[in-house]
Amino acid sequence: MPDIEIVKLKLRRGTDTQRESVVLEQGELGYTTDSKRVFVGDGFLSGGNVVGAKNHPPMYIGTRTDLTEAVTGDMVYEDNLLYQLSGTDAAQLSAWAFIGTRVDGTTLEYDAGLLELKDNGITIDKVASDFVVPNGGIDITSTGLSAAVDGSTIFVNGSGQLESSRLYLSSGDISLGLSGAGGDPIGVDVTEAFTFDGNKLDFAYAGDDTVGADAIALSALGNGLQKTPGTGELRLEIIGGAVMHPFNTSEYDSTGRVISTSSTIEQNLTGVDSTSEFGAAFSGSLDAEGPGSEAIVEVLSGNADGDSVTIALSSAGFIQIASGNKGNFAIPVFKF
Repeated sequence: MPDIEIVKLKLRRGTDTQRESVVLEQGELGYTTDSKRVFVGDGFLSGGNVVGAKNHPPMYIGTRTDLTEAVTGDMVYEDNLLYQLSGTDAAQLSAWAFIGTRVDGTTLEYDAGLLELKDNGITIDKVASDFVVPNGGIDITSTGLSAAVDGSTIFVNGSGQLESSRLYLSSGDISLGLSGAGGDPIGVDVTEAFTFDGNKLDFAYAGDDTVGADAIALSALGNGLQKTPGTGELRLEIIGGAVMHPFNTSEYDSTGRVISTSSTIEQNLTGVDSTSEFGAAFSGSLDAEGPGSEAIVEVLSGNADGDSVTIALSSAGFIQIASGNKGNFAIPVFKF
């Protein structure tokens, strides 16, 4: 049975700084005691070549240059972006090459380390023809998405808004007061009493029993006519508001209308108390506020129910009336 001899093999070792200053012979191995990595020499390059690249823990943005122990070929994620050390000095940003997914910067971009669609990045040439629903009201054109319009009844105006130039209505879509539709122009349905003057509806004439007095303007009434307030009825004009004045005298114009009135009572005569029997009976005046020395006469008057009512009359002097060529009259009066 052959003898088995156990041999302990140790590698050339030292710190990483010491390694960098040593040229390892071809095939010679070296171990760094501080970074705990193995290198193999080629007889030419100082420090040799690392055996296997190392993936460093993820770093925050701008901190990959802190990996002073990194060697060529090492990789690290910084802010979700993958970098590999392609140079020899890890403290230089230019020594780190980005080896992650590259984007065109037009459609896709990185935002805070996240891959996203770039704003306004999808142009119409990247939209598939089946992107829109067939007959869904949207078309794909060479310049972009557009509303599907016929360009005749509906079109896109200069402001990019939908606009209708013609609306089709059937005859069943219109109601009272309108005519047309179903391919014919729509207009206002009027009788022969109306006409159109300059495309504006105008009154032509009124048929029998079609216009009430309320519809007639006051400015349309000539001399001798007026409208009765409240009722809207037409009647002959009456000066003085049709109030009767039995003691007035009136003047008339050539058409028989009253144009002025004046009272025929020229003045009131005050009855003076007298010791005579007849003088006391007419004592007082129309302006007296209450019985004084006036004579009081009680009379009976029938009311609306047919009953008799006693009324106290007080003497109030006389009223004087001018009778024209017959002279003046003084009529005794009583008031109550």
